[in-house]
Amino acid sequence: MLEYQDPNKTIGERVNDLLRRMTLQEKMGQINQRLYGWECFTFDQATKEVRLTNNFLDHLDWGRGVGAIYGLFRADPWSRIDYSTGVGLKDAWRVANCVQREVIAHSRFGIPALLTEECPHGHQGLDGVSYPTNIGKGNSFDPELVERSAQLMAKELAVKGINLALVSSLDLAKDPRWGRTEECFGEDPYLSEQMSRAIVRGFQGDLIDHTIPLTTQFAAERRFDQIGVVLKHCIAQGEAQGGHNSGTVILGNREFRDIYVPLISGAQNAAGVMAAYNDIDGVPCHINPELFRQILREENNYQGLVMADGLALDRLDDVFDNKVNSANAALQAGVDIGLWDETYSHVAAGIKAGVIDERLLDEAVGHVLAIKFRLGLFEHPYLSDPTDQIDQIIQESQKCNERLAEESVTLIKNDGILPLDKLTKNIAVIGPSADKLYNLLGDYTAPQTKDMKMHTIFREIKAALPQSRVTYALGCDVRDKNNQSKNLKEAINVAQNADVIILVLGGSSARSFDMEFLKNGAVSSKGINMDSGENVDVSELTLGGAQLILLEKLVQLKKPIITIMIQGRPYDIRAVLKKTNAVFIGWFPGQMGARALTKLILGQSEPSGRLSISYPRNSAQLPVYYYQRAASKQDDYYDEAGAPLLTFGSGIGYTSFKYRSLHVDREKNRLRVTVTVENIGLRDGILPLLVFAQARGGQVLSHHCLLKAFQRVSLHSKERQTISLNISMDNLKLTNLEQKQELPNTVKIIVGDLISIVSL
Repeated sequence: MLEYQDPNKTIGERVNDLLRRMTLQEKMGQINQRLYGWECFTFDQATKEVRLTNNFLDHLDWGRGVGAIYGLFRADPWSRIDYSTGVGLKDAWRVANCVQREVIAHSRFGIPALLTEECPHGHQGLDGVSYPTNIGKGNSFDPELVERSAQLMAKELAVKGINLALVSSLDLAKDPRWGRTEECFGEDPYLSEQMSRAIVRGFQGDLIDHTIPLTTQFAAERRFDQIGVVLKHCIAQGEAQGGHNSGTVILGNREFRDIYVPLISGAQNAAGVMAAYNDIDGVPCHINPELFRQILREENNYQGLVMADGLALDRLDDVFDNKVNSANAALQAGVDIGLWDETYSHVAAGIKAGVIDERLLDEAVGHVLAIKFRLGLFEHPYLSDPTDQIDQIIQESQKCNERLAEESVTLIKNDGILPLDKLTKNIAVIGPSADKLYNLLGDYTAPQTKDMKMHTIFREIKAALPQSRVTYALGCDVRDKNNQSKNLKEAINVAQNADVIILVLGGSSARSFDMEFLKNGAVSSKGINMDSGENVDVSELTLGGAQLILLEKLVQLKKPIITIMIQGRPYDIRAVLKKTNAVFIGWFPGQMGARALTKLILGQSEPSGRLSISYPRNSAQLPVYYYQRAASKQDDYYDEAGAPLLTFGSGIGYTSFKYRSLHVDREKNRLRVTVTVENIGLRDGILPLLVFAQARGGQVLSHHCLLKAFQRVSLHSKERQTISLNISMDNLKLTNLEQKQELPNTVKIIVGDLISIVSL
């Protein structure tokens, strides 16, 4: 037995032994992830036979194996994979085993591949569970439930043979014109950091601990409730000027240190992070050594791999005159493995020409191999038939999915119409997203089964109220303005006989198979009714198509209207708020979103969501995120208010809460914040309790305030609870005039309408 084959040796010993034995070309194979996984095989659904393509086999010959394979099971309009051509949940393991056997056979040392898949809100594969998108999950302020959903995603992906899940968590929603706003947990760095930590715990458990050197650890037993997670995108992509996808970011070092460095710490224990497409002050993230070597690895003891985003290394042509120099800069910055790019295929040529130091390649390969060892792939590369586990996993997942959808929805207006009386005789459900499941799911979503497509808002309301007459009309399309008169007329006819109208407006990230796509999978042609998602940025936030016309025509009927906004970004909803009786922000709530919304409307669940963004009035007043610097200036414009329409943390339920007696005590390494909360309403309720702090000192302008702690609190009617939350002193530090971290002179603690000032 060679040293690298010995499970009793540490990961560091095994990696070093393997590196000593590998040729340059074998190392090259490990830093490349050039394959589109769905093009590597064909699958006969009748015979269960897997056939590997020549393109796949040729690539294995080139690299004497492969580092990672992206998207074996990706199914969507870009990959052109649907139920007629793809692999379902119960057969995925067969493909994974076949691919791994071939990869291992092509490697002299039996090195397995990392199988990576997109999982921004559930696996983008056939039969995958699709959860609410992150912008909704952020409204839950519930890291524990997000962690539970990550555990269940890990189980689902593990039985398919997947090793790494690519999960969005590191972007901040600073400009809602950006199409990928739906992938962010919100605008707040502390919330996103806590959600990132929850995702890592859920997917990985104790797989990696940043306080224990990975090189001193041993290969883990391969567990089928645990896989690695790659958090993306690192970092500041949501700051791009003008809300342009992959755009340039102008961000000062102090703001970067105060906002993004704490967020990066949420990735400490992740198996991987993915670099962001954008630059920061002119330096592309993919060639930023301060970002990956200093902040991520040195300051946070990060031990995972750094993955490039799709074709991002080839975009370095904007900076360098050849791909050898691009590859050298990316390796020097600490990017370990590419994605579909040509650039990293030039590393060997750069080494032979004396441009690239082979030690940089060894370092990158070492990070890739270490994760493979830690995941247990060398000892356990194959799966057994997991069929007997699958039904239970999906059942548990959908139960969690429904609860997460309930918590993700935020009620922002209710004049007393809600909860809706179950004895309501005639209900009209109208709108472009009222009877379309895909509009509820967000971008990066796979084709759905015929049965799943029935889980629409209209059909769930109809099923929940069998004694009522529930009717439906489209009303209008999401964006298409042409030939809408028939739809509008039909909606008016349906609504005229209704006792109440449930109006479902908003946007859609639903892709279609007649669209065109870039080589990295982003949409390149405008889908007539797709107005959100990757590469789908907008200049203004006005509701699309004839939606405002539909609203006006329904309002003229003088009937009660409950509005549900289905969306991945905020829209201008001033008219909606003014003219309808109740308004839910439903975001893209996932497969169980319609059922969750139905329960909320009927009062079977309590609305508990709170906005994780500052909701703008329109695009002309951007930016409106709440933690801007507290400068003495005129906040209002001459022609528009400067304040957002709805502040961060806004939301109501079916009961009311009151804060009492805020106390802040300084302890050795923390502040202890104690506050009493009372449910003063007639119903039980749930309140996300948010604690903000404004720090003053360091001879710099402070932020207005920043979220520093939060906790969901459940209270019976008339019940009081005294809640204590801790804020670490490190979490209160600011970047001073000398660009150094220091504690502020004073801190103002804010909980609801209560304030306490503490000297530090």
